[in-house]
Amino acid sequence: MNRLRVFVTREIYPFTAGGIGRVVANMLTTQPPADGSRMAVLYLGEPLDPARFALTYPGVLLLNAPAAGYLERDGASSYPPVKCYTTSPLHAESVRAMQALKHMEREHGPIEYIEFPDWGGAAFATCQEKKLGVAFADAVIAVRLHTADSLLSRYELRVIDASSIALYDLERKALMDCDRIVAQLAPVAEVMREFFDIDPQPWAEKLHVHAPPVLLDHGPSPARSITPQLDTPIVFSSKIQHCKRPDVFVRGVCGFLRANPGYTGRVIFLAHAFSSDYAERMRALIPEDLKYRFTYVSDASQLERHQIIQRSVCVFPTVFEAFCLAAYEASLSGAVCVLNAGNPAFGEGTPWKDGENCCKFDGFTDDLANVLGKIFAAPRAYDVVAIPEARRPYELPAAQSPTATAAATAAAPEYPLVSVLVTHCNLGRYLRETLDSVVASDYPNLEIVVVDDASTEDVSLAVIESLDRAKADGLTVVRRSHNAGLSAARNLAAKVAKGQYVIPLDADDLIHPSFISVAVRALERHAKYDFVVPTAGYFVDADITRLMVEGCRDSIVFVGDARASGLLKNRFSTATMLTRRAVLVDLKYNEELTAYEDWDLYQRAVIQGKRFLVTNDINFYYRHRPDSMNHNPQKALQEKLLWHDVLRMRSLKIGAIEIPGYVAVMGAVLPGAAEVDSERVARLEAELDAYRRSEVVFASLRVAHFLQARAPWALNAGRRVARAMWQLVR
Repeated sequence: MNRLRVFVTREIYPFTAGGIGRVVANMLTTQPPADGSRMAVLYLGEPLDPARFALTYPGVLLLNAPAAGYLERDGASSYPPVKCYTTSPLHAESVRAMQALKHMEREHGPIEYIEFPDWGGAAFATCQEKKLGVAFADAVIAVRLHTADSLLSRYELRVIDASSIALYDLERKALMDCDRIVAQLAPVAEVMREFFDIDPQPWAEKLHVHAPPVLLDHGPSPARSITPQLDTPIVFSSKIQHCKRPDVFVRGVCGFLRANPGYTGRVIFLAHAFSSDYAERMRALIPEDLKYRFTYVSDASQLERHQIIQRSVCVFPTVFEAFCLAAYEASLSGAVCVLNAGNPAFGEGTPWKDGENCCKFDGFTDDLANVLGKIFAAPRAYDVVAIPEARRPYELPAAQSPTATAAATAAAPEYPLVSVLVTHCNLGRYLRETLDSVVASDYPNLEIVVVDDASTEDVSLAVIESLDRAKADGLTVVRRSHNAGLSAARNLAAKVAKGQYVIPLDADDLIHPSFISVAVRALERHAKYDFVVPTAGYFVDADITRLMVEGCRDSIVFVGDARASGLLKNRFSTATMLTRRAVLVDLKYNEELTAYEDWDLYQRAVIQGKRFLVTNDINFYYRHRPDSMNHNPQKALQEKLLWHDVLRMRSLKIGAIEIPGYVAVMGAVLPGAAEVDSERVARLEAELDAYRRSEVVFASLRVAHFLQARAPWALNAGRRVARAMWQLVR
């Protein structure tokens, strides 16, 4: 049976618009006939008509995976409801893609190669599944650099919210955890590496440069471009959006028209706009006496576009592209291409050579006007651009895929000792249930360390006494004479533990029977990772019987390596995760903190370069208790104070600027994040008056605009992503 090569996409030409869809289409269309039956498309948009798809791409397998196809139960696995993906809606889409790929493999045989776009972090869940050893053991998981949404935010006019920040982490983690990165141009790959702050060596080890095929819909490519005449139109054929810089086009062309009255051609906007307001703002830039020179064509057919572009001077002022398929199509059609030299897709190390197959300007309006003047003052033909050739990424030998053979080369299964660290204080009514969930684990080599932090309740004392008297094998009970707090109890448990791996577990929570086995196997195979994070489901006492049968109605999902979103909220993990004992002993919980000690520990772990894996299905169960801080509405403001406690010893560096972490983050990065319910404020006003009047809140509101301009998803050129966000120091 032929093994499948799968393209995961929510765009596919000619059924949808978008450059990603055109790249996928060109890849499918240029496949040798013998390979056609091995190709497949996993389509994440609204379902395509299989019959029409088959007529366009004969022999290519189509699997529709629309939003309605998300599964909360899939065999033995239970997944969070879609509403629970408070990280980003695209996190749920990533899980849906993974579920559909599993279905594809069950129905159609093993998958050899899976290619995701970088946009939206679509590969996140599939990468986790492979690293955890749950699925796709023999598949190469690749991410092609089309342009991540986070990087677009550097160049686009958009509002940044919590979802945008989490998406940065998801997109980065997909690149970190995939097997292969496919760059369309080497200089662009370097820009993206620096933006996501990924070390050069591991990036280079899995980088493959492969420009997609460029196909023309109408006629063969000429050997040379046209020779411009004074009536040759000047065309803007990109989308009318900020990053494409239509403002530079308008101002530069108007400068050219003023300086060259002998030019008689038209200026054509051969493009559609995402925003009618933005399009009107661009029109308003044109002086009244020049407006008649401009023509707007927003609904041209492919044939009309080709006929206009092939006889034009086509200008691409865009500041960033991963490839810019439109520029290649224009050159191959016969247009004279004018390119922004500051765009890495058009700069050194790309096929574009100034004065040979294009004309470049410095990205500013005056130089665009000058370059256009030179083109028409000394008209000549130019070479058409040559498309770089390289092996297709799925044709590379397996040896060039760093993790393609990981499963085959893994050592025989072993069972290193795992210590479950149960910290307890006055939770005796839940403790046995928690221990039962540990004993039910399918992992064969466990020890349980129970640290009682000076309980005082009769029920709790009785339970601890009975456990202590039992002297059971694999059970150690440590009783403190005085209450030292949760952090101290966990640190003591880690010191007492004998296991190579440890898993902290609160005395009222539960773990899934398979979690420890999955987590240990993953860390044994992948030495560069130190934490395995379970997706968590919430339950209350009355749910316990239903829990394992029906799953959880409410859940919380995590990113793991939450470099950016972890500054605003704990997106790393619950307190329960599996890690190497040596790592936990080295990091230690901060005993000065009265809460959020796990959040603080994960922040410090990421600062040190520790890496996380995350289960997609629910493997941990967090109990709702009336007195739990996370679910007591009267403690919402206290949470903000505790958040400040986590951040107050950190600082954040942006270039030469260093500011306290709590000023940068506390309650103000997101609109409305510092808002407080008025009734709650009235009730607690006396206690919290100092907090409400503090300079922290005032300063943080002012800082919101500052971070909007300099955070990694909206940095100016030269400000690099995580170096700006994560030079946090103790």
